[in-house]
Amino acid sequence: MPTQKLLVILFLSYCSLFFLARPHLPTLDLGRHITNGREIIANRAVFEDNHYSHTSPDFPAVNHHWLFGVFAFLGYELGGFPLLVVSNTLLNLLAIAGVLLVASKISSPKSALVAGVVLLPLLIDRNQVRPETISFFFSSIFLVVLWFQTRNQRLWLMVLVALQVIWVNSHLFFIFGPGLVGAYFLRSVFVQKFRWQLKSLGITLLGVSLASFLNPVTWRGVVQPFTIFSDYAYPVAENQSVWFFLKFHPASSYWYSALVLIITLGMAVYVWRQKKTEFLPLILITAVFAIAGEMVTRVLSFFALLSIPLLAISFDLIWKRYSKTIHRLQSNYLAVMAISTVSFVGLLISIRTNLFVPNLYSVGVHETPNANASAEFFKTLHPSGNIFNNYDIGGYLIFHLYPDYKVFIDNRPEAYPSSFIENEYIAAQKDEAVWEDVAKKYDIGSIFVYYRDRTDWFEPFIIRRLDDPRWVAVYADQDAIILLEDRPENADLIAKYQLPDEVFSY
Repeated sequence: MPTQKLLVILFLSYCSLFFLARPHLPTLDLGRHITNGREIIANRAVFEDNHYSHTSPDFPAVNHHWLFGVFAFLGYELGGFPLLVVSNTLLNLLAIAGVLLVASKISSPKSALVAGVVLLPLLIDRNQVRPETISFFFSSIFLVVLWFQTRNQRLWLMVLVALQVIWVNSHLFFIFGPGLVGAYFLRSVFVQKFRWQLKSLGITLLGVSLASFLNPVTWRGVVQPFTIFSDYAYPVAENQSVWFFLKFHPASSYWYSALVLIITLGMAVYVWRQKKTEFLPLILITAVFAIAGEMVTRVLSFFALLSIPLLAISFDLIWKRYSKTIHRLQSNYLAVMAISTVSFVGLLISIRTNLFVPNLYSVGVHETPNANASAEFFKTLHPSGNIFNNYDIGGYLIFHLYPDYKVFIDNRPEAYPSSFIENEYIAAQKDEAVWEDVAKKYDIGSIFVYYRDRTDWFEPFIIRRLDDPRWVAVYADQDAIILLEDRPENADLIAKYQLPDEVFSY
């Protein structure tokens, strides 16, 4: 086997250590997706309301990822979480392999591999089982088909239209499909050499655009990516910008992301100035996704995936232009020492920051240890009243407790009115008077929260509840805390399970 192919296989194998990640159910929305699939198959309908909420049950909510839920439920039924994790890993690896293939064909296998390594921390940023995996995989397929199209293989473009139907019903990033086709269509318009693609790409662009309307809510599903933030009151971390995190949570991963974004944009400008018009789609794609990734960090993995080819081209062009200088440096003892020292320091930094090192503790295919313990305990209680839960743990509760219990909120801000999120959910954790009103209005009999919530308002709220004689802690583990209201219906449960005060320290 050629050395370069072996290196690619080793690189993909190393990537698998990041994607073979134990699902951390208390904070993932995977449980809700599985329940979605179960409910859709059972009812033979895609619901358009807030199906799992006891606070906003009639609020209209576009279920833009319903098909992923069906896939997730069927996979879970066939092989549990291991099958879902392995399938997620394979799709991600195939996506990366496809783009590496494109990059190696238009540059060199060596440059493609180096680009993949440079972008690795961003590629594996969204490594859990999510609907985004379908978008990640389809983005790669679109890029591969569009790049390798020939005069005699235009029918392959129709495959993209069929895939778009699956994509629009699986994840909000289906808009990337028409965007990728559009980038290649623009090249056929402005570059004479590729004018022969104009008709076929025009038809394909029209086809994938029309295919996007083949979803349960037609045009509302198509505009959802552009309207989802119109009534979106919760500050979801992955929807923040890179610069937001550099200001408030300057972890090494965000510094590296910012550096890669700037360098890659610079490379795009460099390739453009070389008048390499055949690479116009890659320049457009890289520039657009770099800007999008800077604005919304959940797009960073897509930026990394789709910019591998352009980064590889840049490395190739730079190598060819400065090869003589590089060879002279390689024969200079001091230069070799300096480069070796810098490389060694870079290696130490990468290990120290864990940017290129998988968390071996999290490698696995089963859910994290004791992930289901809190929900199983709650089921044995069956306390009276409704649940108050925080944002992160909503999907977990839906998975374990629906239909016996509905949630106060879950990790879909678009499925709840902004007035509810701001004036009841968040305000109740900040203001005791609001909490009293909310608890009474929704008949809150139990509090089931993810206690590692990092919002400003959660920690003071849960401390007040632990100090409140009306609320009694009956369960606590590494992820969750359960409290029951001291009401007559819960008296026996409290007497049996009340935790001693020394369990909590604050």
